[in-house]
Amino acid sequence: MILSNRPYHVVLVLLLLLLLWKEGSCCPYGWTIYRNSCYHVSRDSQNWFNAMKMCEIHESYLVHIDDAEEQVFITHLLQSSSANNTWLGATDWTVEGSWQWEPHGYKLNYTNFAPGQPNNYHSQNCLLMDRLHHYQWNDLECLSLTRHYVCERRENSGIIFGK
Repeated sequence: MILSNRPYHVVLVLLLLLLLWKEGSCCPYGWTIYRNSCYHVSRDSQNWFNAMKMCEIHESYLVHIDDAEEQVFITHLLQSSSANNTWLGATDWTVEGSWQWEPHGYKLNYTNFAPGQPNNYHSQNCLLMDRLHHYQWNDLECLSLTRHYVCERRENSGIIFGK
């Protein structure tokens, strides 16, 4: 019995879909997965507010570091990039000395400030992680200075075709 070309095409398409199909979660191209989040280190520099806007455009937010393990992950991520000084997603803009993760307003449960920081020197209200302080945190002025930034988003769930 000779099979027509049509069933071969159907079988070929099904095999291709099975090879490409992934059940579970993944990150967008150019993002790095860790735990249940995806991270992206910017190639450009922005002030803190524009960095937050850029993350929002990509359905994410400036990174929230919740524990020492995530701090180590972000440190390694930055060491493998060209970003020396990087915005994180916290401010004490609303109440001086009361740091919270933006835009959600969550209080920081973990901190890694460098010695003598935060110091609010010249109204510094935004959170920075920098190589100079061995990737510990520092407060910095939000508007006039530009830095690289790290965006974080929850990984995609469901059926993903390709990567």
